[in-house]
Amino acid sequence: MSAQPDITTAKASYEAIIKGDLDYVRDNLLADDVVFHVPGQGKLAGDYRGKAEVVGYLARLVDVTGNTMRYEPDAFLTDEDRVAVMLRITGERGGKTLDERGVHVFRLVDGKIAERWSFPQDSYVIDEFFG
Repeated sequence: MSAQPDITTAKASYEAIIKGDLDYVRDNLLADDVVFHVPGQGKLAGDYRGKAEVVGYLARLVDVTGNTMRYEPDAFLTDEDRVAVMLRITGERGGKTLDERGVHVFRLVDGKIAERWSFPQDSYVIDEFFG
């Protein structure tokens, strides 16, 4: 598998989340047994398993931020089945502003997201923002 389809899948996931098109994410981008690993101690931290839990997590992100979350990729690193995305994440919630950098690592199977790990630059900032 070439690196380009993997980058396209990662980019498409950010674009669909920004649009609030979680049906597209579920139906086109996620493997059936997908797992999202969300670090930290905040209310949204934890592992989300399967399409329903992952889409539920993403819906909560959209809801609690009034769909203000934005993902701005700076660089992509790829190998056979993984894409690491260095990105800036911004958003607003309850008078708070988030402006954080981090890394998302996607594991892809047959062009779909099978697993995603989030590595914020400062997990305390994320915990406080969503806390």
